[in-house]
Amino acid sequence: MRNLCCALMLASTLLAAQEAPRPVSLAWRRFGADLSGPARPSGYLSVVGRRAALIGTETGTFEAWAWPLKLLHGFELEFKTPLYDAPVLGRDIARRVEVTPAGATIVYVHPAFTVTERLFAPLNEPAVVAVLEVDAVRPLEILARFRPDLQYAWPAGLGGQYVFWDDREKAFVLSESRGQVNGFFGSPSATWATNNPSHMLADAPSELHIAAGGADQMAIAMPKPGEPAGRLTDAHAGGAGIPIVIVGAVAPRDTVRAIYRRVLRTAEALYAARAAHAQALLDSTLVLDSPDSVLDRAVRWAELNLDEALACNPDLGCGLVAGYGPSGPTSTRPGFAWYFGGDASINSFAMSSVGLWGVARDGLAFFATYQGKKAPNLGKIPHEISHGAARIRWFEDFPYAFYHGDTTPFWILALAEYWQASGDTATIRRLWPNIRRAYDWAKATDADGDGLMDNARAGAGAIEVGDLQQGLQSDVYMSAVWVKALEVLPHMADAMGGGERELAAEARRLHDHALATLREKLWLPAERRYAFALLEGGKLSNELTVWPATGLAFGLFDEERGQATAASLAGAGITTDWGARTLAPASGLFDPLHYNNGTVWPFVTGFEALGLFRYHNDAMGYAATDAIARTTFLWGLGDNPEVFSGSFYEPLETAVPQQFFATSMLLTSLVRGLLGWEGDAPNDRVRLAPHLPARWDSAAVERLPVGTGRYRLRIVRARESLTAMLVRTAGRGVDTLLFSPALPLGATLQSVTADGRPVVCASRPTGADVHVDCRLPLADRLEVQVRYAPGWEVLLDPPTPARGERSSALKLLTQRLLGDTLELQLEGLADRTYHLEVRTPVGVKVVTVSFPAGGSRLDGYAARAVRVTAQP
Repeated sequence: MRNLCCALMLASTLLAAQEAPRPVSLAWRRFGADLSGPARPSGYLSVVGRRAALIGTETGTFEAWAWPLKLLHGFELEFKTPLYDAPVLGRDIARRVEVTPAGATIVYVHPAFTVTERLFAPLNEPAVVAVLEVDAVRPLEILARFRPDLQYAWPAGLGGQYVFWDDREKAFVLSESRGQVNGFFGSPSATWATNNPSHMLADAPSELHIAAGGADQMAIAMPKPGEPAGRLTDAHAGGAGIPIVIVGAVAPRDTVRAIYRRVLRTAEALYAARAAHAQALLDSTLVLDSPDSVLDRAVRWAELNLDEALACNPDLGCGLVAGYGPSGPTSTRPGFAWYFGGDASINSFAMSSVGLWGVARDGLAFFATYQGKKAPNLGKIPHEISHGAARIRWFEDFPYAFYHGDTTPFWILALAEYWQASGDTATIRRLWPNIRRAYDWAKATDADGDGLMDNARAGAGAIEVGDLQQGLQSDVYMSAVWVKALEVLPHMADAMGGGERELAAEARRLHDHALATLREKLWLPAERRYAFALLEGGKLSNELTVWPATGLAFGLFDEERGQATAASLAGAGITTDWGARTLAPASGLFDPLHYNNGTVWPFVTGFEALGLFRYHNDAMGYAATDAIARTTFLWGLGDNPEVFSGSFYEPLETAVPQQFFATSMLLTSLVRGLLGWEGDAPNDRVRLAPHLPARWDSAAVERLPVGTGRYRLRIVRARESLTAMLVRTAGRGVDTLLFSPALPLGATLQSVTADGRPVVCASRPTGADVHVDCRLPLADRLEVQVRYAPGWEVLLDPPTPARGERSSALKLLTQRLLGDTLELQLEGLADRTYHLEVRTPVGVKVVTVSFPAGGSRLDGYAARAVRVTAQP
């Protein structure tokens, strides 16, 4: 009997050992790009994979998605100690947050314990994982709470949901009456859980309990007065590697259970793969080393952020979504985390600029699958596709799929930009039938034969809501996109060969006609700028908007009118200290909180920045670029919000906190504007036309891409010289460099050498600066030195507003030389004095600029001209 007892005890011990939960030991990676700070209750935080996302706050409240499903919301931790009867809320003691390229960490701090919560989303599993590390001096019980949803993404729907506790799996099962849609939320360390009624979703949250330390010691209280100190301290209370896993899929329960078990079993490997993916991205994309450390850091996070835009839906495929944000307790719209054709096209410009070839290619090709198949949308590229589209008649019964007209020419243009940067002719050939259909559809929207797409036929362009739409025929935004698409389409057609040369010739004729209409019909001679739109009856909208910046960004206007339009946008009416307004306050329609009529979008700020660089206002182009960079660390760490108030530096309450067209415009304006790097791999060349900010004496960039090649660039400036050094670090590269650096206004070119040998280059004054135009052979290494007599530069630092502040910084509209005098058109706050540094041919001069009283009603800005001479 004694032997039997011992055997039973041994068997029981062995069984307990077998069933003891295995700790998950994450080899948590540190990256050079990591961000950290205090946990903010309103701070945004997410971890995103291709198939799932956890979206919430820095203090630890989240909702979980596994496309196309919203699984749950209100996921948060609470902590039960012997010190108190009620649990300690995690959101009240979240102290620190750290965001890395592979995941995020929240640290909860209490006098009796510290809990570190590691969060990540596996790259290709419909799952998110939390791993808890507990350090405590009293036994601790962790409560993981959530409210189940198990609902398709808006506007699809599902009924009959319920939740129950599966004690064998130590997990809640989220399911519905047919058993074809399922989710799991669990932890092998769970000791018990609530068990709400299973025929419906209960009002009360579901609650999973985990004991960290001796669960039977939870009744231990604090020492009584006079008792020896330390008698009740448990140095070993706590736990290492406690996992919580959330999974979901449109699949039978056993299939989803298998996914849940697989994620638990392979959590360490899944995290390692996620970290390896992040490191590979960091090792293959652009690195900036400049005097602006905020900009440098924002560039790294922009690249990481854009990689997260590629989302995979088992019903629809893998495509580019627009942005992530919490849907809240009652909605099933996750920010803008569904597929937007226009946003994808705009964002692909940045992807092409930094070498994110695969994400750009796959994201753009996705929309070809859903191209309109019958009139009136035959050939049209979808504006948006919900994650729930396959579960409803999305394309037949809802108005959203083909709502926008600009999406189709943007898609054509985006593919051309991708092709020019990467040289991937095979993808263009594969998608050529779709490109042709897109061109035919866009061409047919021109009702009056002026060459421009008509909004009434095509759909929305610059704006979606508001009175600016009244009488609208062709807005400048969609018109500029169409004209630029017509410029690049013939090059793709020529590359296809054969019978496509006829299409190329037709597109060239149409481009010339449309460009002439855009340049002449939309020009406002009295205002010296381009109009927002051509209206019915041949009239023009004279509202001052940011939208002509699109034409500037694409270089569609001549120098004189382009620079005049750029000046109108650089002023305080459009340009705030944190970006570009959509509409100026002088308009009777202006509202700083209205989505289309006065808010500030980083998206349009990027177009403005690129346009200001192209038309030689480097100071304001840099200010706009830097403004986007600063939003990277404002609401969330590493994410750019969608839209801001037009009067105060603060995102709208309704803004999406992680919006990819806000992120992408940082890279587009930096690479194509400030650095002036634009590849043309099919023609075996690249353009480098840097507009370095006046205070920068150097800048270095790693892995500038063109075709298969990657280049290291270093630019060094002195008072009378500019030196650019290019070294090919990977791939074949290209054979020709079109070098066109911007020199100070009034500078006189003296000589140019390439690898020490004199070369002949042209000097091209633009009225605002001087460009040196060279065509040079590009081998493995090239050093170009430009020598010149000094000129004039305005040393205008970018603004650094605090949240909630109004604009106060100087705005530089134009600079011109009048003989030996520099004339500046400036705007500043009325009745305020500024001290402006100007670099003259003989040294730096500090100019005192005082603005008269009065100023604009809403912003308080006034204008004045200032003349600066080189003499002291």
